[in-house]
Amino acid sequence: MIVSSGVQPEDRIVIVGAGIGGLALALALLRRNIKVTVYERAPKLGEVGAGVMLTPNATRVLDHLGVLAEVESNATRPGKTQVRHFLTGKALSTTDLGDAFTQRYGHPYYDVHRVHIHDALQNAVSRIDSHCIRVKHELVGIEEYEDNVIGKFTNGESIKCRVLIGCDGARSAVRQMIKKSDNARYTGNLAWRGLMPIISLPEHQRGPEITIWVGPNKHFVEYTVKSGTLKNYVAISNSAEWEEEGWAVPSKVTHALDEFEAWHSDVKSIIAATPSDSCFKWGLFDRDPLASWSSLRITLLGDAAHPMLPFMAQGAAMALEDAVVLARCLSSTPHPSDAFQSYEKARQERTGWCQLQSRKAGLLFQRIASRNQLDEDRAERGRRLYQYDAASVSI
Repeated sequence: MIVSSGVQPEDRIVIVGAGIGGLALALALLRRNIKVTVYERAPKLGEVGAGVMLTPNATRVLDHLGVLAEVESNATRPGKTQVRHFLTGKALSTTDLGDAFTQRYGHPYYDVHRVHIHDALQNAVSRIDSHCIRVKHELVGIEEYEDNVIGKFTNGESIKCRVLIGCDGARSAVRQMIKKSDNARYTGNLAWRGLMPIISLPEHQRGPEITIWVGPNKHFVEYTVKSGTLKNYVAISNSAEWEEEGWAVPSKVTHALDEFEAWHSDVKSIIAATPSDSCFKWGLFDRDPLASWSSLRITLLGDAAHPMLPFMAQGAAMALEDAVVLARCLSSTPHPSDAFQSYEKARQERTGWCQLQSRKAGLLFQRIASRNQLDEDRAERGRRLYQYDAASVSI
C-alpha cells in the first residue's frame, strides 16, 4: 500500500531521460509555466542514432512546440516514397509526399538526422530554463508515497518531487521499477544502419526520395538527411543470431554486404559506401502493449511506455505526441493520478495500434506484397496517423 511520507515534496516534475520524448515533455511543461527538472544518465547531452522520418503528425507537434523551423533548416523533404523489388528494382508502389500531401495533412513530411531534433528541443528548453537539465544521473531506485516520489541515483544523490515521468527509452529503468516486468522478445530480425556522404554514391542514387526495397525475409530502407548531404539506410534481415538491444553495436560493412549479396546493385552500392566506423547493427525486440503505464505519481512516455518496431517510423512521433498530451493533462488536472488516467485514455488505443501495426508492416515488407497490399498499408497510415493533433485532441 502506498502511504504518506510526511514530507512535503519539491513543487516540480522530474523527468528521467533527456532524449526526444523527455526534452519535448520538458519544453511542453515549461511553456505552461510548470517547473521541471530532467535527469539524464549520460555524461553529456548528445543524441545517438541516425535518420528519423518525421510524418505530419510529428512535424505538427514540433510546430506547436515552436521548434519546427530549426529542424527544417537541416531536413530533407523526400517528395515521394517508392517500394521496389529486391532483384529487379521495379517500382511496386509509389506514394507522393510533395505539396499535395502537405496540403492534405496540413504539415510536411521530412527526413532528418535525429541529432537535429534533439538539438532544437534542447535549445528551446535551455532558453526557458538553462539549469533544468542535469547529466550524470542514472536512476537506480524509486520510493513512491501518497504525497511524493523519491528518486535515487548511482552518484548518491536523491530527489523528492510530486511527479516522476519515465522517458528513458525501450529498456526503461522506470518501467521495470513500477511494472516489475518486461516482456521483451527477440523478433528474429537483425538490423544494420549506416550513413555516408551522398557524393560517395552514383548520381542516380542521390535523390531525396525514400526507397523501400522488399524481398523474402529481408528489407532495406534508404533516405537522405542533413539537407540531402548524407544517405541513411536501415537494412533488416531474418537471423537466428541474438544481438544486444540498442543502436550502437559496431558492425563490419562486409557482414551487411554478405547478408544482401543477392540483392540489387543499388542496395549493395549503398552498403559498400558505408565508412568503416559508421556501420552498426542491433537485434530488434518487440513488446506487447501494457495495460497501464502509471502508478499513483509515476508514469511513462514514449518508448518507455510503448516501445515499437521501426517499420512504421512512428517511435519519435508517438513520443512527441505523448509529451504534448501529458503536459496538457498535468496542467489541467490537480491530482497526478487523475492526470495520468486522462493521459492513458487519450493515448493508449493509438499507441497500442501503432505497436501492433508495426509488427504487421514488418511482415509486409519481408515478402513480395502486391501493389494493392502496399497501397492499402500506406492509405491506412494516412487515415489513422497523419491528421492527429496532440495539441487539440480530447483529454
